[in-house]
Amino acid sequence: MTRTGIRCATFVLSTGRCGTQWLADRLSETYSDLLHVEHEPLHDRYRPRQTLGARGLLPDDADAAQAIRTHVEVIGRHLETRDYVECGHPCWSAIPYLAEQFAGRVRLIHLTRHPIPTALSWTTHQAFTPPLLPHLAEKVLLSPFDDGVQFPEYREWWPTLTPFEKCLYYWAEVNAFGLNQRVRRSAPWLALRYESLFRGDGLGDLLSFLDLPDRESMWSARAVAIDRFRFATLTWPDPALAARHVRVVDVARRLEYDVADVNPHVLQRRYLRLDETLP
Repeated sequence: MTRTGIRCATFVLSTGRCGTQWLADRLSETYSDLLHVEHEPLHDRYRPRQTLGARGLLPDDADAAQAIRTHVEVIGRHLETRDYVECGHPCWSAIPYLAEQFAGRVRLIHLTRHPIPTALSWTTHQAFTPPLLPHLAEKVLLSPFDDGVQFPEYREWWPTLTPFEKCLYYWAEVNAFGLNQRVRRSAPWLALRYESLFRGDGLGDLLSFLDLPDRESMWSARAVAIDRFRFATLTWPDPALAARHVRVVDVARRLEYDVADVNPHVLQRRYLRLDETLP
């Protein structure tokens, strides 16, 4: 419950692959007396690609729209006893609807991570990679042909891009959306960087934002990474490709990231050779 005495629903807007599993697990374990925490409760039933450009802020698919409405009702019941926190990437384009439904008792967190490791992490999940078998569907996180995208110029280049570059495009679109939402929303807003959450002042900022007491177990947990879907990439893309993408570079700059500020040897250890000691 906030200092005003109003229980709040908090939603994390992110691309995924940036610490939301850790965030959900640690908040749930450390603050179970104060919070109800979920990680991707609807999974893809949020229909993020369809929700982005949807009329009425909900996807046109009736079943998906009803699933979101029902989920909002469930959150309302959780708020009768504790604050609610939802982590995980599928809800990102539903933030306008969720913010509207919980107006006056909603908080928003824009969680970001450097574009290169984020894109590499998604490539380990075979995002935008043609499937090995013809009956399997390609994992398309977002397409420049979807309604509501901000960078439709990518349509011209889409067939020529590598999966890594398409993951960078996805990173830019989601985070540009987040930056725009920050301007449009009057709700309390926290810009939180993955890098600061685990190695800087970000965790303190988060606890203050959520009106949570300082508990040592939360701080000590930063040393333990949580990724239940930890894989390696089969091929190694050139991280320098990011510098060719003006939109990626611009969004990165607005979030105070430098696309060239990476250590290729560390990236290879983590994403090519799967070094379990690296986050």
